[in-house]
Amino acid sequence: MTRVLRCTVDAMNYSACGHQLGDAFEVGEDGIRIDSANGGFCYFAVASIAPVLTAQLASPELEEWLATEPVMMCPDPPEALRMRVEAVDKEGVKE
Repeated sequence: MTRVLRCTVDAMNYSACGHQLGDAFEVGEDGIRIDSANGGFCYFAVASIAPVLTAQLASPELEEWLATEPVMMCPDPPEALRMRVEAVDKEGVKE
């Protein structure tokens, strides 16, 4: 089964890029997929988080890491934009 990690915005002070709670992007072996109400996702957030997600996908400790309910942050501190990380299947259904 192809593994995909989804980052979903679940808290923020505000978003300079127009994100809303529930906006998400997914990283898998096929690349990055954006699921956002405004049609895009902050390049800086994706660029700072995607390498971590890619490394975790290749890690034998992926399940242990996911069990900690990881949270990633946008690199813009005043936004305090927090994203929850979870595994989904290739069709985007939570595992």
